[in-house]
Amino acid sequence: MKKRSIFIIIYLIGILLLGRVVYRIYFPNIDSNNYLSSNDKLSEKSFEYNGNEKSGENTESFDFGNFNGKWSLMEFTSIKGNKITINDNTKISKGKFYIVILDSEYKIITKKNELSNNGNLNFTTPKDGKYSIRIVGEKASGTFNISTSSNIKLSHIDLFD
Repeated sequence: MKKRSIFIIIYLIGILLLGRVVYRIYFPNIDSNNYLSSNDKLSEKSFEYNGNEKSGENTESFDFGNFNGKWSLMEFTSIKGNKITINDNTKISKGKFYIVILDSEYKIITKKNELSNNGNLNFTTPKDGKYSIRIVGEKASGTFNISTSSNIKLSHIDLFD
């Protein structure tokens, strides 16, 4: 009887662990660094464009609704030790929304949770190379509005590239 109880307990623990793994695969945690930095260019994303787009050499601004997924919308190349400021005037009215700076190996240089952090993104590039500015959202709506310091030149990336 005691062996049977131990077997049932081990079996239940195994089922719980397997359930947790399956849950993490099918329901990613937007707040995790793994999700924010993952290199899955084919991941699903949805977006309602609500107008007011202003796009310039070092700026991007637009209104959006119900953004879900990840979009690396800008890239730039920089030398090591370059001090960069991203002026952030983004306003989120609902949902979760992050701005993430990634290096060419998809390592997070800096990130900002728009719901809990205020101010600009300031960072120093750790090496020569290409960097991307990624937005990540879950049921997010609002106005995206950033500009960068003039010591870098941005290239803009279409949502479905």
